[in-house]
Amino acid sequence: MGRKSLAAQRREDILDAFEQCILERGIEGTSFQHIAQVLGMDRKMISHYFGNREALVDAMTQRIVDAFDSRMNEALANLTPSAGFMELVDAFYGSKDGIKRTEILWTEIVAYATRSETVRDRLRQSYDKMLWAVGEILKREYPKAPASQLQTAIYTVVTLLDRSPTFELIGVKGSPLKSAKVAIATVLESLE
Repeated sequence: MGRKSLAAQRREDILDAFEQCILERGIEGTSFQHIAQVLGMDRKMISHYFGNREALVDAMTQRIVDAFDSRMNEALANLTPSAGFMELVDAFYGSKDGIKRTEILWTEIVAYATRSETVRDRLRQSYDKMLWAVGEILKREYPKAPASQLQTAIYTVVTLLDRSPTFELIGVKGSPLKSAKVAIATVLESLE
């Protein structure tokens, strides 16, 4: 019997190191050499496992999107049938430390998407899922709301959920997350 392939583990190790570098330097400030230094390996090994920078960024994007989708799915799964939408909002925001790390990575990937159609497509698919999920919950919770008003509410809520942590991260005055929750509650009241 042959040895188990370490390729999957090596790829994960490289992505872990790339993530660390993104948090410290950003995507544009990170080279294969930086990642190799974190891992204590030759930079050619990164090329061996990912080929080029675009493939590495694409793999990181998929990892970040999967984590975002997982967080959203977990929040949805833990939402009891009797729970209100605001409980989902509370679950979605989670801990401040998790938000900071996630927002740095997400913001870097969004910026990179301006130059990469592949990354743009992955992000668009994730946002489409989020819009759909929020829409399904709001349709269930507000069945009598007019379709156009519901569509506006869905877009507004998703935008607030998506951007408010970034405002918090960059130090926008006040409390962006708290303000977002108040704004979401106001939008939801308009659906009743």
